[in-house]
Amino acid sequence: MQAVIVHNPKGGVGKSVVCRTLYQYHLDRSYPFIAFDTDRNNPDCYRCYKSEIPVKLAIFSEANRYEDAANIIFNDAIHHRVIVNLPAQVHQPLKEWLEKNELLEIAPDVGVTFHLWFVTDAGYDSLQLLEKTLDLYQDKMTYTVVRNYGRADDFEALETHLNIQKLAKRYQATFIDFPALVGSVIRNRMDSESLSYGAALTRDDFGIIEKQRIRKFLREAYSAFDSTGVFNASN
Repeated sequence: MQAVIVHNPKGGVGKSVVCRTLYQYHLDRSYPFIAFDTDRNNPDCYRCYKSEIPVKLAIFSEANRYEDAANIIFNDAIHHRVIVNLPAQVHQPLKEWLEKNELLEIAPDVGVTFHLWFVTDAGYDSLQLLEKTLDLYQDKMTYTVVRNYGRADDFEALETHLNIQKLAKRYQATFIDFPALVGSVIRNRMDSESLSYGAALTRDDFGIIEKQRIRKFLREAYSAFDSTGVFNASN
């Protein structure tokens, strides 16, 4: 099955928003999956969806006492699609977990495919990390590069980065545009009240325009997700 990892070691690029939208996409499409949140400091995917689905918590850490704390992700991925929200600053713990357990080597033998969704705002640090990630994992994963328009509106630096484009072509990375949810009031309310998109759409205290903005956002995001082919019925 699949391990879909929403990643970027840089904070503030919108990983959890993309991951929560992937959760909602699977719920609305009735696609079976197991949700994971590995952000110990701010597990907002867990907070927003724990009342609707059993979001599991796991830990990536270089500390020896946590060396097995992420194994449940791979074990579940053998039989199910898992969608994993990663926190910032987890590049090294993720790398060590994969390498020490040789997971990328044994994954084909047990039918697991790793899909890394790299969320970017096209900032300098973000692009450096994307280049490093593509160069590190090479063809052992498949890649979706998520241009997050909720965080930035200019991605020229990504499009003109010669080495990233070369690596992306070599490893057949897919690029998608993730839309912005219009309305800071909506976003702030959903965050402060730990609301899923589905919960917000059922609330009487959200107005018709606010709900329509959420529906439009989800429609555009789902179209982008569909375009990757990652979630085809045969996968």
